[in-house]
Formats: sequence, structure tokens, C-alpha cells
Amino acid sequence: MEKAVAEAPKTMSRVPISNRARLTPASPIRKLVHLANRAMETGTHVYRLNIGQPDIESPREFLEGMRAFDQKVVAYEQSQGNEALRVAWSKYTNRSLNLHTVPEQFLITVGASEALVFLFMTFCDPGDEILIFDPTYANFLGFASIAGVNLVPVPSEMENDFALPDRDRIERAITPRTRAILLCNPNNPTGTVYDRADLEFLFGLCEEHNLFFVVDETYREFVYDDLEPLSILHVAPTSDRVMVIDSLSKRFSLCGARIGCLISSNEAVLAALLKILQARLAAPTVEQFAAAYMLERIGDGYLEDMRREFLSRRDTLYQAVKQVPGVEIQKPRGAFYTLIQLPVRDTDHFAAFLLDEFSHGGATTFIAPAAGFYMQNSRGIDKARIAYVLRSAEIEAAVTVLAAGLERYRQQYP
Repeated sequence: MEKAVAEAPKTMSRVPISNRARLTPASPIRKLVHLANRAMETGTHVYRLNIGQPDIESPREFLEGMRAFDQKVVAYEQSQGNEALRVAWSKYTNRSLNLHTVPEQFLITVGASEALVFLFMTFCDPGDEILIFDPTYANFLGFASIAGVNLVPVPSEMENDFALPDRDRIERAITPRTRAILLCNPNNPTGTVYDRADLEFLFGLCEEHNLFFVVDETYREFVYDDLEPLSILHVAPTSDRVMVIDSLSKRFSLCGARIGCLISSNEAVLAALLKILQARLAAPTVEQFAAAYMLERIGDGYLEDMRREFLSRRDTLYQAVKQVPGVEIQKPRGAFYTLIQLPVRDTDHFAAFLLDEFSHGGATTFIAPAAGFYMQNSRGIDKARIAYVLRSAEIEAAVTVLAAGLERYRQQYP
């Protein structure tokens, strides 16, 4: 048996994998994890600024909900989602944003990721196109590859705070195969917040060119500098071309619960997407129960405290990075990410160096190379995404290590 198991990979390796799998890009967020793990095994402390995993405690109401689940059998939930959760999420959305959604507009998914992949499959055929603004959330590229969809990048620029490109540049990218514009607001990876005028502009383009407008609002509540949470549903509350992607992962520090949703008024899209959801059966039963329990009970204080904490961390990161020679940073106004520009030729190599060849005071810093957030990789080769998800003191220490690593790297690899 041991010999058969050992030889199995040789036999399997003769069977080719699909082009879909081969062409799906590796995650720039996770591809260096093996180096981080190896550094930790040698006793090096790793400051993880690479991934948007908040360290803030999940709401006690969610954990109480997990304990309150008392069914004798953990059965399949409905494919469209737990009915109590759909009701609670609709009420939460209405209360927090002063909107008028109804539960029937909500389909519960395994995180926002599943909502996006299945939505692409719902309104795109293989080879169809979706416009995005470059840089973009790296996993959008993977989702598109899985769905057989082509993402068409329209560049935005760091020196312009990653503002939307002008109308002419966007319209030149629209072709007969374009099905949608996809926007992440607030933006991952840039921290840019698009205002009402931006949303009205893009929605108008979608109306003129008969496109869907997909807005990922996972980070909607994380806005700073006196900004208020804004949804595309404030602009077009009943439009059948608007698709909202939402998630509990970041808002309530529940990344591992994997609970997301699609919100739409388009009955045809909801019906078609439901067939795909039925094929995958259901999202997790216990987590949906706990999420409904939480949303029915949680007050505004949790999010207010969380937003204040991330604002403090944002300011700490910005001030610390500004002191590092040769590094450029834009102050983000939302989410908990920003891009920094580094005085190196290849951030992938530098990020690997930090984890594999360098430590400072027994510690090193894990950053996400930004090339993987760009469809046009060369535009991000000297940049990195930073997630300010650590406490302020740890962020300061991580930037100190980063600065020391940068100095050593430039000496070693001039």
C-alpha cells in the first residue's frame, strides 16, 4: 500500500490539467506563505501585512448564535439561504443605510467570492468581457478564470489617488462582448473611496451601453475622514442592472464563517443564479443560523469601535511609511489597505527576501507584491499592498523592519 501511494503521483502526472486551472493566477496574497511559515519555524516573528484578516474579536452575538444552535441534525439549508438570515440582513441593510430592500432580493452565498463567481457564470458566456479598474482585487482575476470570463483593465494611476479614468478611456474599452462593469467600493487594494458622483457616472455608462453594474461593497462601512457609508443602492435602488456583492467577513471580523450575499432587484438574474446555487446545494447551516442571530441583536457600537480602530491604524501606517526614504504612499480613505511604491525593481523578489533572507531584531515583515493586483503586471512590479490589520504598535514595528530590510536589500541587490 505504501508503495502504491508513493507511486500514484507519477501515474497521475501524465494526465494534463485543464487550461482553466493552469491559467488561474496564483494569489499574490498567499503565494509566499510557505516562506513565512519557514521563517516562523526558525523562530522569526512575522508581521503579516499581506492579508486582510482583522485581528479584532468577532462579535459575541455571533459566537452566542453558534452555541444556541440546538438542532439534532445539521441538515442542508435552503439553496437561496436561511430565511431568517435573509430577513435579518435586509433589515440590517435598511437600518444602517436608510434603504428599503426586501429579503427576496438577497441570495446567501459562501462568502462574497462565491457570489462573484456564480454571478459571472449567470450573465456571461465563455469569452464575454467585464470591465475593471486596474489595479483590482487580485482574486477577481481568479474568479474570472474559473468562470471563463475575460477581464478588461482600464488603468487608474497612483499619482491621481487611483481616481476613475475619464469617460473616453472607459468607453474605448467597451466592446460588443462587454457584459458588465465591476467596481470594488471602498477599493481593495488601493483604499480609494468612490463618491456618489462616481457611482452615478458609472451607472449612467451602464445604462447607455446596456451593461450590468456589479459593485462589491464588502468594505462599505470602513470609510474615514468624515465620509459616510455609500451604496450603489442609494443611486439606483430598484435598477435591474445593479448587482451588489456583500459579505460579513470584514465588517464583523468573520472571515472564516464564509457568509456573503448577492442583492439584486433583477428577478431573471436571481432565478438563474438560484439554479446554480441549487447545484452546489447550500451555504453552511450553522454559520447562517449564527449570522441571523447576530444581525438580529448586534448594535451599532461594534462597527463604530471597529472603524475608529482602523482609522487609528491607518494614520499610524501612513505616518510611519512617510518616514521611510524612497517609499511613496497615498493616504487611503476606506477599507484597510493601501498600495506603497518601493525603490526596488521587483517587489516579488524583495518580499521573498524579507521572509527568506532577512530579519531585524528577530522579526520580519510579510507584504503582498502588487504586480498580482494588476492585469498589466509591469505596472505593479515596484509596488506592494499593505493591509493595516495589526495593532498600531505592531504596525510601527513592522514598518521599522520593512525600512531596515529595504536598506539591506538595496545594499545586497543594488
